[in-house]
Formats: sequence, structure tokens, C-alpha cells
Amino acid sequence: MNVASFFAGCGGLDLGFEQAGFNVVWANEIEPHCRATYIRNHPNTEFVLGDICRIEPKSIPDCDGFIGGPPCQSWSIGGKQNGLGDVRGLLFLKFIEIIKEKQPMFFVIENVKGILESKFEDVFEDFVARLDKAGYDVQWALLDAVNFRIPQNRERVFFVGFKNDLNVQFKFPNPTCTEPVTLEKAIGDIEESPNFLYGCNKNNRVEHKRPNHDVLASKFGSFYYRGNRRRGWQQPSFTINATAEFVPLHPSSPKMMYYGHENWNFQKDKLNKYRRMSVRECARIQTFPDNFIFEYENIKDAYKMIGNAVPPRLGYEIAKNIWRTLKHLDITPNVRIQSAKVSNNVVLVGYYKGEKHKELILKNKLYYVRSDGRKGSIFKDECAIMPQYLLLHYKCKTEIYELNSEEPLLVDASFLRTLGFITSGKTYLCFQLKSTTPKKLTDIMERSDCFQIKTSNFIPYITTIKELQELS
Repeated sequence: MNVASFFAGCGGLDLGFEQAGFNVVWANEIEPHCRATYIRNHPNTEFVLGDICRIEPKSIPDCDGFIGGPPCQSWSIGGKQNGLGDVRGLLFLKFIEIIKEKQPMFFVIENVKGILESKFEDVFEDFVARLDKAGYDVQWALLDAVNFRIPQNRERVFFVGFKNDLNVQFKFPNPTCTEPVTLEKAIGDIEESPNFLYGCNKNNRVEHKRPNHDVLASKFGSFYYRGNRRRGWQQPSFTINATAEFVPLHPSSPKMMYYGHENWNFQKDKLNKYRRMSVRECARIQTFPDNFIFEYENIKDAYKMIGNAVPPRLGYEIAKNIWRTLKHLDITPNVRIQSAKVSNNVVLVGYYKGEKHKELILKNKLYYVRSDGRKGSIFKDECAIMPQYLLLHYKCKTEIYELNSEEPLLVDASFLRTLGFITSGKTYLCFQLKSTTPKKLTDIMERSDCFQIKTSNFIPYITTIKELQELS
């Protein structure tokens, strides 16, 4: 399914949609410093640099979905909150106008929590009413990224709308974790010292094994001391914001001292031990993979791109629920989402690498297979008939699990790494387990006493129950 991205920035939301199987075919952004980063990391997307108010709607491709986060400064509690009195606030209305004219099947709009404040109540209701009048069933929710395995507290409002005539019931994703991902887990393995840069100064810059491990070295302004800017290793981060000077402190920094309301400061005898988090560390906390490279001349632009982005992992969770909502619809042939046919005779045979690997499979209720053309790959068109069962084997151990009837998701390897898996390929098909409790073989096979497989075969493959029973 094709998607167009607006106010795309460096493409965090876009990456999440791509990981969920969508094709981001067109993207628009007004900030020139985002262009090189976006093009490098989204090479298959047409990138249009310019003011969305000057782009003719007819030049925007017809797509299944429109996604984007209009500038948030008009509503942010960290700004002046001028709302529609700020020209940037009017861009929200412009986005609604484009949605109304182009009529995609669905849209996603992201913005800051401040838009929900009572002073903007009339504006908020007007936005929803305009979208409703444009022909959409609109749902909205306030989501905190920390509830979705993203190592920071970050509350954002998401509007999701589907055309009324589709008659679908969309549900926002449920939290995917009960305990927050800590800074130690997110960035604890980055032990080398970063490059300390001043604006565009790149002299004496060291190339690290992890790119973009650069830190803004300018002084901390007086505003920085109005709040606590440090969290410890066993906590999630504060929100990664777009202003470089206000980036949170690295957890190795000493604790800040509290002197009263909006009055914090550094410990005087440890001033040389305080530093902001690096560009790469902020990217990690936003769940950008390490192979997502940020291009910049001025380090402040790097922090701005990362802080303005939707965390890709949160984008993925929303996109995944949109995909599930639409997959059973009968739509025009060009965009029809085929419902997977399930056969109770078809089995995916998969090898696991040991108990730790198996624990991750069951914890995430997910089994993955390479789909990049290398040895052992299975392509999505081979799953026109979905297997109902997953047979897991390791040495002489075998267990069989029931699979969901949903089509396998095509994901980037970076997504699997965020779940704890170790991967070597580029893209993978992900099959979802219906339950983590193994099925009894006698419930599935007529002659389970003769059930055998070639345990030396480490390459996943699709077969049938009948063929498995004939291996005896």
C-alpha cells in the first residue's frame, strides 16, 4: 500500500510505516537541512523540498494513506502557544484541506500534547469537525512512547481517520511493555567518548564505529537550569526535544542539585563531568537504528531532525494496526489487500538457535524468516496460502504452535534488533504466533508416533502435515 508523507523531516514516522510493510512513495519537507538525511535513508521515495502551501495538490500522488505531523510549536507548552495566531499553526488546516481534496483511504496526524489544553478546545474540536465533514471517521489518542518499548517519556496526540464508506473499526495499539526500557539498555553499550562540536565546527572529529556520535559542546544557558535534565541509567530518558541546547544530560553525568522551583544547578566540583547526550544516543532513544545515518553540517540541525521526529517504533505500532484494519477490505484492484487463505494442512518448519532464541520468539510471539533473496529466504508471494502451524525444532527437540491467520509482515532487520534478535539479513517476513502454548501433536496429526523431520536442516521451509508424516 502506498503512502505520502507530509512535514516529513528526516522520516521517523515514514520509517515506522516502511517497517510495517507500507511503501512511502512521496514525501515533502520545507527544511533544507533534512533533505540529505531523508534521501540517504529513504532512497526509493520521491522527496520534494518546499513549502506545502505552494505545492499544487494535483502534483501529489494519489495514495492509500497520508501521514504527517504539522509543526507543533504553535501548541507546545515549551513555546508561546499562539495556536492559529502562529502561521505554523495554520499548516494543520492546510493538511486538512489536502486530505479533503485528495481523499486517501486513511490519514495519520501527529502533534504535541499541548493541543489538548483547554485554551485550544475550540480549535481542537474544529479540526475534528473539519475532518469529519471531509468524509472521515476520526479517532484520536494521547500516547506515551515509553509504553511502546521506547526509552523516553514522550506524550503525543495522534489523529487517525478512515473514509466513512469503508466502515472500519480502528483501534489504537495497546501498550507493548509493562516496564520501561532503560537508558542502560538503550545506550549503555556506547562506551567510546563522543566528538565535542560547536555548531559547524568539525575539526578534530573522530570517526566512531557508530556514526553521528557527536555532542554539542556549547555552554549551558540559564534556561537549562530551570529543571532537572538528568535521568539515571535505570530510568527512561526525558523527551528528546528539537532544541540542541536543551538536550538531556548523559546518565553518566553527576546528579543535578535542587535549590527550589525552577532552580537547579550542576555540582560545582564536578562541572567538567556534565555533557549532553550525543546525536547517536538521542537517535537510539528515538529508536532510529544505527544504520540510519544523519547528514549535517551544523550539529544543531541533527538534534533538530531527531527531536522533531516521531519515534519509528511508535510509527510502526500505529501503522501495523492500520494495516490490520484495512487488510480484510475489498478495495479497487490496484490497492486491494488480499486476505490470507489459511490451510490447516500447511506448516512452516523453523529452526531456533537455542533456549534464549526460543524465549525471544515466544516473548514477542513472532517467528521471522529471511526475505532478501539470500539462502533460506521465503518471499511473501509464497504465502498465498498461509501456514496454520509453526513447527520449531532444535537438535532433537520439536514443538508445534498455532499461527495467526494474518499475512506475514515484511520488516527491516532493524525492527527485529529492537526486539532483541540478532540478525544478519536485510528484510524478513514475520509470522505471528496465536499462542505461546505448544499444540499436542495428537490434535493435529493422525499418526504422531511416526512424526519426524530432518533436524539438520537449518533453513526454514513450508510443507504439509501429510509430508511430515511421510518422513518416517
